[in-house]
Amino acid sequence: MLPLPSPEDFNYDLPENKIAFEPLKERDASKLLMYRDGKISDHVFTDVPDLLPEDSTIFFNETRVVMARIHAHIPVKNRIIEIFCLEAPHGQSVEQIMQQKDNVVFRCLVGGARHWKSETLEIQYQTSFTLRLEMLEREEGTFLIGFSWDADLSFAEILDALGKVPLPPYIRRDANESDFDRYQSIFAQTKGSVAAPTASLHFTENIMQRIHDRGIQSQALTLHVGGGTFLPVKENDLSKHRMHSEEMVISSEVIRTLQNRMNNRIAVGTTSIRFLESLYWLGVKAIHQPESFNWNLEQWDAYELPQNTPENMVWLKLEELLSHGHIYAKTSLMIIPGYTYRVVHAMFTNFHQPKSTLLMLVSGCIGEDWRSVYHHALKNNYRFLSYGDSNLYFFNKAQQA
Repeated sequence: MLPLPSPEDFNYDLPENKIAFEPLKERDASKLLMYRDGKISDHVFTDVPDLLPEDSTIFFNETRVVMARIHAHIPVKNRIIEIFCLEAPHGQSVEQIMQQKDNVVFRCLVGGARHWKSETLEIQYQTSFTLRLEMLEREEGTFLIGFSWDADLSFAEILDALGKVPLPPYIRRDANESDFDRYQSIFAQTKGSVAAPTASLHFTENIMQRIHDRGIQSQALTLHVGGGTFLPVKENDLSKHRMHSEEMVISSEVIRTLQNRMNNRIAVGTTSIRFLESLYWLGVKAIHQPESFNWNLEQWDAYELPQNTPENMVWLKLEELLSHGHIYAKTSLMIIPGYTYRVVHAMFTNFHQPKSTLLMLVSGCIGEDWRSVYHHALKNNYRFLSYGDSNLYFFNKAQQA
């Protein structure tokens, strides 16, 4: 196991005027900071097709954000409470829950929970349906809530009708019409995320066409982003931080691409990195722990499993297990400084919040140079966080297997 850093090692001063609270008018008009071989260079996102090596494959997350924030009115107190759908209960698939057309249970955050006194709340949507919400259980600041409705609609369709765009909590404004489009990537297909894979938000159809025109391949994957991605590290002792779990949908198509494309794998976003690196370790787990294998990667598994399993063995094992289609898996992988990347060689990402696990992941890519990158970005007026500007990091050799 690696020595654990202190979250304070990833603190930096982020002035509010550096945070992007609104998207730019054009997706690909953002700045792009590129880090390669220890050097920083400034670009715009439309330069991307010319910056990628020709023998690259880019991996993007095609999850679709659901309208995960619901407002319910309590007439007696004339109060509005907010229910934020956070994640599926333990052992259940968020994608399958989103497709259900009957009662579902979901773990949620509740703003104004002290005003929720009755057992059941009802929300009437025009004349189409009534949604009933029942508070079932409270655990560590979250609530298990039962949802039921009287219409032939999936849970995702119910949320799309009633809900609001789940903007990050630091964007203290109501979602507007532009957010319905701009907080969704052009790759978005399968409903299941309650936060956007924000590195994807810069891509346009034109950018992708230019990338493909250069012979660069692309591959879709699916990791449904949970609300835990917003949670800060509150523990000074990182061993006590509970990393959030997210759902991966693993297909044989992704495995075949990894088998055939060994060079310059470029992940679009931390969610794609988490998927690809977790995939490797799930394969290692299947090889070395076949009797207890259950498609669930725990927070520290990558540091405790055998470290020298050849990549081709991993993909062959997963191909064997995936002979019957796709698999839903869970990952709680936490990438910290000193982690050795097994699959990915470069990544797109945005600028992340201080003391966040995402900033630790970046440090895992480029080491202590993250400080120089962020200092440069702050000095040169880059826009930070979800609606902010982009980075392209080519990993240092020391961070790769």
